[in-house]
Amino acid sequence: MIVDVNAFIGKWPYWPVRATGGAEVAGELRGWKIDRAAICSTRSVFVHCEDGNREVEQAVADYPAQFVGFACLGTRELSHKLADGDYDFDSYRRRGFAGIRLYPQHHSYHPLYCEFVDRILEESEARDWPVLLPLRIIMNWGLPMLDLPVIEALVERHPRNTWILAGINYLHELQLATKLMQQHSSVHLETSCVMGFEGLVKLLQQCGPDQILFGSGAPLQHGAAGIEKILRAKISDSSREAILCGNARRILRLT
Repeated sequence: MIVDVNAFIGKWPYWPVRATGGAEVAGELRGWKIDRAAICSTRSVFVHCEDGNREVEQAVADYPAQFVGFACLGTRELSHKLADGDYDFDSYRRRGFAGIRLYPQHHSYHPLYCEFVDRILEESEARDWPVLLPLRIIMNWGLPMLDLPVIEALVERHPRNTWILAGINYLHELQLATKLMQQHSSVHLETSCVMGFEGLVKLLQQCGPDQILFGSGAPLQHGAAGIEKILRAKISDSSREAILCGNARRILRLT
Protein backbone atom coordinates (compact mmCIF):
# COMPACT_ATOMS: atom_id res chain seq x y z
CA MET A 1 0.00 0.00 0.00
CA ILE A 2 1.20 3.54 -0.78
CA VAL A 3 -0.12 6.60 1.07
CA ASP A 4 0.73 10.05 -0.27
CA VAL A 5 0.60 12.90 2.26
CA ASN A 6 1.00 15.76 -0.23
CA ALA A 7 -1.23 15.67 -3.31
CA PHE A 8 -3.55 18.24 -4.89
CA ILE A 9 -6.75 18.72 -6.81
CA GLY A 10 -7.63 21.84 -8.76
CA LYS A 11 -6.30 23.99 -11.57
CA TRP A 12 -2.67 25.09 -11.68
CA PRO A 13 -2.06 28.69 -12.79
CA TYR A 14 1.52 28.34 -14.05
CA TRP A 15 1.41 25.61 -16.72
CA PRO A 16 -1.05 23.02 -18.03
CA VAL A 17 -1.78 20.03 -15.77
CA ARG A 18 -3.87 17.28 -17.32
CA ALA A 19 -5.56 16.14 -14.09
CA THR A 20 -7.40 18.80 -12.10
CA GLY A 21 -10.80 17.52 -10.89
CA GLY A 22 -11.27 14.86 -8.26
CA ALA A 23 -12.11 12.12 -10.76
CA GLU A 24 -9.10 12.94 -12.95
CA VAL A 25 -6.68 13.05 -10.03
CA ALA A 26 -8.07 9.81 -8.61
CA GLY A 27 -7.40 8.17 -11.97
CA GLU A 28 -3.85 9.54 -12.14
CA LEU A 29 -3.08 8.29 -8.66
CA ARG A 30 -4.42 4.83 -9.46
CA GLY A 31 -2.20 4.76 -12.54
CA TRP A 32 0.81 5.53 -10.37
CA LYS A 33 -0.19 2.84 -7.82
CA ILE A 34 -0.85 5.43 -5.10
CA ASP A 35 -3.63 3.93 -3.00
CA ARG A 36 -4.57 6.90 -0.80
CA ALA A 37 -3.65 10.57 -0.86
CA ALA A 38 -4.08 13.53 1.46
CA ILE A 39 -5.31 16.32 -0.79
CA CYS A 40 -5.68 20.07 -0.77
CA SER A 41 -7.25 22.19 -3.48
CA THR A 42 -5.12 24.67 -5.41
CA ARG A 43 -8.16 26.95 -5.32
CA SER A 44 -7.51 27.31 -1.59
CA VAL A 45 -3.94 28.39 -2.30
CA PHE A 46 -4.55 30.81 -5.18
CA VAL A 47 -8.18 31.97 -4.99
CA HIS A 48 -10.20 31.42 -1.79
CA CYS A 49 -9.48 29.05 1.07
CA GLU A 50 -13.02 27.99 1.83
CA ASP A 51 -14.03 27.54 -1.80
CA GLY A 52 -11.12 25.13 -2.20
CA ASN A 53 -11.96 23.34 1.04
CA ARG A 54 -15.45 22.68 -0.29
CA GLU A 55 -13.90 21.16 -3.42
CA VAL A 56 -11.81 18.86 -1.22
CA GLU A 57 -14.84 17.93 0.86
CA GLN A 58 -16.71 16.92 -2.29
CA ALA A 59 -13.75 14.95 -3.68
CA VAL A 60 -13.42 13.01 -0.42
CA ALA A 61 -17.17 12.29 -0.47
CA ASP A 62 -16.88 11.03 -4.06
CA TYR A 63 -13.73 8.95 -3.47
CA PRO A 64 -13.60 8.13 0.25
CA ALA A 65 -11.33 5.12 -0.24
CA GLN A 66 -8.73 7.21 -2.08
CA PHE A 67 -8.75 10.73 -0.66
CA VAL A 68 -8.08 12.18 2.79
CA GLY A 69 -8.98 15.85 3.11
CA PHE A 70 -6.72 18.58 4.48
CA ALA A 71 -8.27 21.98 5.07
CA CYS A 72 -6.18 24.88 3.78
CA LEU A 73 -6.47 27.85 6.14
CA GLY A 74 -5.22 31.40 5.77
CA THR A 75 -5.93 34.91 6.95
CA ARG A 76 -9.53 36.07 6.93
CA GLU A 77 -8.37 39.68 6.98
CA LEU A 78 -8.07 41.58 3.70
CA SER A 79 -6.01 44.70 3.03
CA HIS A 80 -9.18 46.81 3.16
CA LYS A 81 -11.27 44.79 5.62
CA LEU A 82 -10.87 43.34 9.09
CA ALA A 83 -11.37 39.63 9.65
CA ASP A 84 -14.96 38.49 9.31
CA GLY A 85 -15.73 35.90 12.00
CA ASP A 86 -13.51 32.99 12.96
CA TYR A 87 -12.75 29.53 11.68
CA ASP A 88 -15.23 26.87 12.81
CA PHE A 89 -12.89 24.06 13.79
CA ASP A 90 -15.69 21.81 15.00
CA SER A 91 -17.24 22.14 11.55
CA TYR A 92 -14.01 21.02 9.90
CA ARG A 93 -14.05 17.90 12.05
CA ARG A 94 -17.70 17.17 11.19
CA ARG A 95 -16.90 17.65 7.51
CA GLY A 96 -14.24 14.95 7.75
CA PHE A 97 -11.03 16.91 7.41
CA ALA A 98 -8.03 15.06 8.85
CA GLY A 99 -5.37 17.77 8.82
CA ILE A 100 -4.47 21.38 8.10
CA ARG A 101 -2.25 23.01 5.48
CA LEU A 102 -0.75 26.49 5.71
CA TYR A 103 0.56 28.44 2.70
CA PRO A 104 1.55 31.85 4.14
CA GLN A 105 3.88 32.61 1.22
CA HIS A 106 0.80 32.59 -1.04
CA HIS A 107 -1.64 34.23 1.38
CA SER A 108 0.07 37.53 2.27
CA TYR A 109 0.52 37.09 6.01
CA HIS A 110 3.48 36.50 8.29
CA PRO A 111 2.82 33.43 10.43
CA LEU A 112 4.87 34.67 13.39
CA TYR A 113 2.98 37.96 13.72
CA CYS A 114 -0.63 36.84 13.24
CA GLU A 115 -2.58 35.59 16.24
CA PHE A 116 -4.87 33.48 14.09
CA VAL A 117 -1.94 31.19 13.21
CA ASP A 118 -1.37 30.34 16.87
CA ARG A 119 -5.09 29.64 17.24
CA ILE A 120 -5.04 27.31 14.22
CA LEU A 121 -2.07 25.44 15.63
CA GLU A 122 -3.58 25.20 19.13
CA GLU A 123 -6.86 23.86 17.72
CA SER A 124 -4.97 21.41 15.51
CA GLU A 125 -2.99 20.12 18.47
CA ALA A 126 -6.17 19.67 20.52
CA ARG A 127 -7.75 17.63 17.70
CA ASP A 128 -4.57 15.69 16.88
CA TRP A 129 -4.55 17.05 13.32
CA PRO A 130 -1.23 17.04 11.48
CA VAL A 131 -0.18 20.41 10.05
CA LEU A 132 1.58 20.49 6.68
CA LEU A 133 3.86 23.51 6.31
CA PRO A 134 5.68 23.87 2.97
CA LEU A 135 8.89 25.75 2.33
CA ARG A 136 7.74 25.76 -1.33
CA ILE A 137 4.56 24.30 -2.79
CA ILE A 138 6.48 22.16 -5.33
CA MET A 139 10.11 21.98 -6.51
CA ASN A 140 10.35 24.99 -8.79
CA TRP A 141 12.71 27.94 -8.43
CA GLY A 142 10.16 30.45 -9.68
CA LEU A 143 7.59 29.87 -6.92
CA PRO A 144 7.50 31.87 -3.67
CA MET A 145 9.23 30.39 -0.62
CA LEU A 146 8.79 30.66 3.11
CA ASP A 147 11.83 31.74 5.10
CA LEU A 148 13.56 28.85 6.87
CA PRO A 149 13.80 30.70 10.21
CA VAL A 150 10.01 31.10 10.13
CA ILE A 151 9.58 27.32 9.91
CA GLU A 152 12.00 26.79 12.79
CA ALA A 153 10.30 29.42 14.95
CA LEU A 154 6.81 28.02 14.34
CA VAL A 155 7.88 24.49 15.24
CA GLU A 156 9.67 25.70 18.38
CA ARG A 157 6.63 27.76 19.37
CA HIS A 158 4.29 24.76 18.93
CA PRO A 159 6.46 21.65 19.45
CA ARG A 160 3.53 19.40 20.42
CA ASN A 161 1.83 19.76 17.05
CA THR A 162 2.29 16.94 14.55
CA TRP A 163 4.25 18.71 11.83
CA ILE A 164 4.76 17.66 8.21
CA LEU A 165 7.49 19.80 6.68
CA ALA A 166 7.13 19.92 2.90
CA GLY A 167 8.92 21.29 -0.14
CA ILE A 168 12.44 20.86 1.29
CA ASN A 169 15.40 19.89 -0.89
CA TYR A 170 18.73 21.73 -0.68
CA LEU A 171 21.43 20.98 1.88
CA HIS A 172 20.81 23.86 4.28
CA GLU A 173 17.08 23.19 4.11
CA LEU A 174 17.56 19.52 4.92
CA GLN A 175 19.94 20.43 7.73
CA LEU A 176 17.18 22.44 9.40
CA ALA A 177 14.61 19.69 8.87
CA THR A 178 17.02 17.11 10.28
CA LYS A 179 17.75 19.26 13.31
CA LEU A 180 14.05 19.72 14.04
CA MET A 181 13.31 16.01 13.60
CA GLN A 182 16.15 15.08 15.91
CA GLN A 183 14.87 17.49 18.55
CA HIS A 184 11.15 16.72 18.19
CA SER A 185 9.58 13.35 17.42
CA SER A 186 6.46 15.29 16.38
CA VAL A 187 8.23 16.71 13.29
CA HIS A 188 8.09 14.80 10.00
CA LEU A 189 9.44 15.40 6.50
CA GLU A 190 7.62 14.51 3.30
CA THR A 191 9.64 13.51 0.25
CA SER A 192 8.12 15.34 -2.74
CA CYS A 193 11.03 17.75 -3.12
CA VAL A 194 13.87 15.64 -1.70
CA MET A 195 15.85 15.17 -4.91
CA GLY A 196 19.51 14.92 -3.91
CA PHE A 197 21.55 11.82 -4.73
CA GLU A 198 21.09 9.31 -1.87
CA GLY A 199 19.22 12.01 0.04
CA LEU A 200 16.87 9.48 1.61
CA VAL A 201 19.76 7.29 2.73
CA LYS A 202 21.34 10.24 4.52
CA LEU A 203 18.06 11.25 6.13
CA LEU A 204 17.53 7.77 7.51
CA GLN A 205 21.07 7.65 8.83
CA GLN A 206 20.42 10.88 10.72
CA CYS A 207 16.81 10.48 11.83
CA GLY A 208 15.67 6.89 11.27
CA PRO A 209 12.60 5.88 9.27
CA ASP A 210 9.73 6.87 11.56
CA GLN A 211 9.58 10.58 10.68
CA ILE A 212 9.82 10.35 6.89
CA LEU A 213 6.59 10.37 4.84
CA PHE A 214 6.01 9.76 1.15
CA GLY A 215 4.74 12.85 -0.62
CA SER A 216 4.53 13.29 -4.37
CA GLY A 217 3.17 16.77 -5.07
CA ALA A 218 0.99 14.97 -7.64
CA PRO A 219 -0.37 15.77 -10.12
CA LEU A 220 1.70 18.97 -10.22
CA GLN A 221 4.75 16.72 -10.03
CA HIS A 222 4.95 13.24 -11.54
CA GLY A 223 3.74 10.71 -8.98
CA ALA A 224 5.68 7.77 -10.41
CA ALA A 225 8.99 9.64 -10.10
CA GLY A 226 8.27 10.30 -6.44
CA ILE A 227 7.65 6.61 -5.82
CA GLU A 228 10.66 5.38 -7.76
CA LYS A 229 13.16 7.38 -5.75
CA ILE A 230 11.93 5.53 -2.65
CA LEU A 231 11.65 2.10 -4.29
CA ARG A 232 15.20 2.40 -5.67
CA ALA A 233 16.80 3.92 -2.58
CA LYS A 234 19.38 1.77 -0.80
CA ILE A 235 17.35 1.38 2.35
CA SER A 236 15.82 -1.57 4.18
CA ASP A 237 12.44 -2.97 3.18
CA SER A 238 11.08 -2.09 6.63
CA SER A 239 12.17 1.55 6.19
CA ARG A 240 10.64 1.61 2.72
CA GLU A 241 7.32 0.31 4.05
CA ALA A 242 7.34 2.89 6.86
CA ILE A 243 7.95 5.75 4.41
CA LEU A 244 5.48 4.63 1.76
CA CYS A 245 2.67 3.66 4.09
CA GLY A 246 3.18 2.92 7.77
CA ASN A 247 4.05 6.36 9.07
CA ALA A 248 1.24 8.09 7.19
CA ARG A 249 -1.31 5.53 8.34
CA ARG A 250 -0.28 6.20 11.93
CA ILE A 251 -0.34 9.99 11.65
CA LEU A 252 -3.60 10.11 9.68
CA ARG A 253 -5.17 7.32 11.80
CA LEU A 254 -6.07 5.29 8.72
CA THR A 255 -7.49 1.80 9.17
